[in-house]
Amino acid sequence: MIRLCLNSRFSSITSLLLLAVSLFSPGLAAEVPLRTFTASYDLFQNGRHIAVAQLSLQGSNELWRWRMTTKARGIYALFISKSPYSETAFTQNDNDIQLQQIVIRDSTDKKKHESANFDWDKGSVAVLRRGKQNQLPLTAEVYDYNSIHLLTAAMYLQQLKNTTIDFYRKGKLVKSRVVYSGEENVDINGESINALVYEQLIVRSNSKIRYYYNANNPLLPLRIEKLESGESPTTLSLREVNWDL
Repeated sequence: MIRLCLNSRFSSITSLLLLAVSLFSPGLAAEVPLRTFTASYDLFQNGRHIAVAQLSLQGSNELWRWRMTTKARGIYALFISKSPYSETAFTQNDNDIQLQQIVIRDSTDKKKHESANFDWDKGSVAVLRRGKQNQLPLTAEVYDYNSIHLLTAAMYLQQLKNTTIDFYRKGKLVKSRVVYSGEENVDINGESINALVYEQLIVRSNSKIRYYYNANNPLLPLRIEKLESGESPTTLSLREVNWDL
């Protein structure tokens, strides 16, 4: 059973107060209220339920971590050996969100290890990808596939319709545009839920990503769709969420 709105700390009054404060914050996601949770998802590809995934946000004080794991299910586990894992550590202070480390790996293939370590004092990020090291300059807040939910939550609280950000992808920092595209009703385990929809376009990527959130819990994605021209979407659909009190 999905528990989306009960006992939520994201009440409408709180959201309005946070909106008033965050409008004066120099960091877009600095005032997003963080709350620990663990959510499970069904992964569909070409209409087939091929895997299950888990997304969590855990932390205390300043240091927080997003974690995402994916494993093939049922008969698909016989043909899909990949077991990807990603982790994004970040700090939140009065001014901004700062990524500290990104780790991407696969327990079935030790060669597929990638990391990015951020040094905001020096203004650089040290990247290790496919056995090669690289240094990238930091000029603004950076987001990745995990921390993007901080950005969309901040956009909702600030009523921001679109923004362009630096985005970490495949060992590089590229420009990405995120746009609010309205509201839609989505079916989550037979329950119709009104969702805020955001679309992301990434430079040098042919795909578009759509994120769906409930306004009462703007950090928790209800659904994520990866859309590519001429192909069926790859979809993550929320199965269950547990809020850590």
